[in-house]
Amino acid sequence: MKPSDRGAVSKRLMAIQFAIVAGLAAFYFLYLPYRTKSQAEAKAEERELKIEALFESLVVEDAHTEVEATGTGGKVHPQRLNRTPAVDELVQELGLPNRRTADFRGGLHITWTGTAHSLEAAFDHGRLYCLRHEDLRTGHGALVFESSSAWRPF
Repeated sequence: MKPSDRGAVSKRLMAIQFAIVAGLAAFYFLYLPYRTKSQAEAKAEERELKIEALFESLVVEDAHTEVEATGTGGKVHPQRLNRTPAVDELVQELGLPNRRTADFRGGLHITWTGTAHSLEAAFDHGRLYCLRHEDLRTGHGALVFESSSAWRPF
């Protein structure tokens, strides 16, 4: 190899290495954040579907009773809990909660948030006694208890 060729080879190798580094940097700084964001959106949408499906499976309308609906003046059927699953069952169904709090009497309140709705489950000694289903856009929803007489929209 001639002394003049060494400079050309090293410049070519440096250009190739620079192209590889630039490609990796573009991958890490452009594609990975986009992929992470799209995966988070898909996960939130999946959680929203799970929240709605779980609420529909746990709540039933009391067809024998009618109550006055607030704001509309019409009558609606109140809702009540169809079954009362344990904490572990809900966590297994919906995944890890967004928020977990305890009240002064030892009750546990767990909240899952989707893209359009929020579901708060209240437990007393490990037993579900209340579901709070809220529309995040309007702030309206319903509190559903074991008995339909305690049901109330908000």
